[in-house]
Amino acid sequence: MHEEPVGISHLSDSRWLEWLRPVREYFECRPPNAYRTMQNAGPVATPLTVEGAAAWEVELQPGRGALLTFEFAEQVVGWPQFTLEAPAGTVVEMLVHEAHHPDGPPLLNTHFESWTRFTCREGVNHFETFDFESLRWLQFHVHGGRGRVRLSRIGVRRRFFPWPHQPELRVGEPALQRLLDATVNTLRNCAQETLVDGMARERQQYSGDCGHQLHAIYLGTGDTRLPARFLATYSQGLTKEGFFLDCWPGFDRLARLVERQLDLTGWGPILDHSVGFNFDCWHHYLYTGDLDALREPYPRLLRFADFLPTILDAHGLLAVENLGIPSVWIDHIAYQQQRHKQCAFNLYAAAMLEHALAPICEAMGDGDRAAAVRKFGRTLRRKAVARFWDPERQLFVNNRPWLAEEKAVRCCDRSLATAVMFDQCPGGRTKAVLQMLAECPPELGLSFPANACWRLWALAKGGRADVIVHDLRHRWATMASVIENNTLQEDWEARHDSNQQWSHCPVVPVYITYHALAGIRPVAPGFARAEIRPQLADLTDLSLTARTVHGPIHFKAAGRRGNRQLTLEIPDGCEAELVIPRGERVDLAPSPGQAPAGLRRYTLPSGRPIELHLRKV
Repeated sequence: MHEEPVGISHLSDSRWLEWLRPVREYFECRPPNAYRTMQNAGPVATPLTVEGAAAWEVELQPGRGALLTFEFAEQVVGWPQFTLEAPAGTVVEMLVHEAHHPDGPPLLNTHFESWTRFTCREGVNHFETFDFESLRWLQFHVHGGRGRVRLSRIGVRRRFFPWPHQPELRVGEPALQRLLDATVNTLRNCAQETLVDGMARERQQYSGDCGHQLHAIYLGTGDTRLPARFLATYSQGLTKEGFFLDCWPGFDRLARLVERQLDLTGWGPILDHSVGFNFDCWHHYLYTGDLDALREPYPRLLRFADFLPTILDAHGLLAVENLGIPSVWIDHIAYQQQRHKQCAFNLYAAAMLEHALAPICEAMGDGDRAAAVRKFGRTLRRKAVARFWDPERQLFVNNRPWLAEEKAVRCCDRSLATAVMFDQCPGGRTKAVLQMLAECPPELGLSFPANACWRLWALAKGGRADVIVHDLRHRWATMASVIENNTLQEDWEARHDSNQQWSHCPVVPVYITYHALAGIRPVAPGFARAEIRPQLADLTDLSLTARTVHGPIHFKAAGRRGNRQLTLEIPDGCEAELVIPRGERVDLAPSPGQAPAGLRRYTLPSGRPIELHLRKV
């Protein structure tokens, strides 16, 4: 891990607290009415300059605590540190928070009990927390001594993974550029020695929604070490039953095993994250060609595939209720009832078996197992279609089996997106599915930010980049965390001074820019072949570098649709095809073979820049 010092931006607030209850009692038990803010009590801190650095001096008062609140320019992860020159016995509670509002609670003790207590010796004390924190706000509550204290050298020893390259993405709209920068900073906070969803809370490694960070790491930074380590360590969380502990290594799910036995929680190890881990392994092979990294997980993936038939219900579908220890999550805001998740879970598992695990088996030379896995996937897909596909609406309807009882139709972005991405709609009938994903009517359940990628991936395949760009502009770029913290928040709406996370793992904007707007993706292991399908909607300026194991793919687009200049550079060792709508043309001979309906393919030369003019036909 790399470490570097980061200083505070400025002192945001200072005030006196009068304590009505013992300070320790408050921090240990949080009783109500324990303190009150002193009004018109005079200045708390005098600013100074000590050896060229900012400092603040406070004259302590009996029965009162001096409260000094500082903020950083952006949210960071690291070890808070400070220096306090104070009388012996002076006590400091240091509190951290991701998001605070000046009109919010005076004490930042509203976020996972994120505080540390230090007791001073006489003289100069240099303090640093034992554990790292995720923060933008840093607060000191100083009390218990008599005399004068001086606070200085306030900052954070920031930690982050030493990526081989910094992500390079430039777009000609300030709000979208700020969104991409915030996404990169979020990735820097979350993808460290393990891939976590939020350093302020879990700090644990997940697959599923958190595993999507890997796309941004491969394409944005060119790193393959951290993903390879993830495959090994996560796979070691396999239970004897055959499913993976969805956060591993970590204490959380070990505790949940006990809690589930005693019916103390509804959350168990998440089976859909085990499904997602198969995709993580396949994607690693696609990006890197590194089959050795899959050798440790591979037998564990097979063990999970053997587990899945043990949870089939009477309809031959994977159950999502009454599973004992494990559970099915998929998402927590897109569904009104647990049984509504069965459609999405079965389509997801079927896609994994056919399009991830079966190809892995073939790469491992295990043809018989590949055939068996693919057959099971096809069976799940057929049964899911039979139970949830509505031929009249031409949609997967989550509550179709119970529609007479529930009356109102319920769909979800996850089911519909999976069906589009993996060609699961009967007869290829995707028009109504794509329309619903684009328009988002009330009957469509929408996922939380870290899972929003599925809908955008499907819209990209369906040629609806206009919806993707609109989503980035109006749903993502306007997030409070993007504007205030240079990060991406866990939920679509995030409150200040709460326990909601303001630096989570929904780094969708970066990898959807690669996958959907620039349209760059590997289609053969080790990026031996790549597809580039630019869909820029009304964007007029986008440039980026996609890292591959063969070298960088440089992409630059300028102009509007029908009159757009495209500059590409493909590294040697990578065969690339440009895919554009039939309504556009370039001065290249189309590639032989059949392209998808409405699209043309063109083989690109490698090893040198090529400038193309995309014009209307």
